[in-house]
Amino acid sequence: MKEEIIKTNQPLAVQLQSVADDLIQTLDFIRQEDINRIPFQGSWTAAQVGEHIVLSVSSITALLKGNSGITNRAPDKHIQALKDMFLDLNLKFTSAPSITPDDKYYDKDILTAKLQIVFDEMLEVIDTKDLTDSCLESEFPGMGHLTRLEWLYQTLYHTQRHVHQLKNIKGYL
Repeated sequence: MKEEIIKTNQPLAVQLQSVADDLIQTLDFIRQEDINRIPFQGSWTAAQVGEHIVLSVSSITALLKGNSGITNRAPDKHIQALKDMFLDLNLKFTSAPSITPDDKYYDKDILTAKLQIVFDEMLEVIDTKDLTDSCLESEFPGMGHLTRLEWLYQTLYHTQRHVHQLKNIKGYL
């Protein structure tokens, strides 16, 4: 199983880079004067969505680099459940306070540069860490300690969800 995980690292890296590029490109197509505008009641601004991803990817990258241990189950056990959860656009989530963006003005160029940096840092983990190890510093609600591989897929699906949200916001601006 470990050998299979190692072989699949590259496609995962390609997928993460692709979703990061899609996110940044979507933000790039929104004008600076619109990026901080609330598109409809109850929505974040496009900039806040971008900042939420910056905060999320940064915190998960820190988790991926933190304390870990050997996994005593299939290291990809929760990937399908994470996919089903994050790509079900009918489900609504409340952001954790630590990754909730501030209600402030964001500069689009600075935000997109930060997004590229945090994704580059995350992608480095794929090449430098054992993705089958469990991250021990935090648990995912209802699933417990996830492996690095599962956290990376969580990031992929979470970002895909927010790219969809950004494209929806863009349609209102």
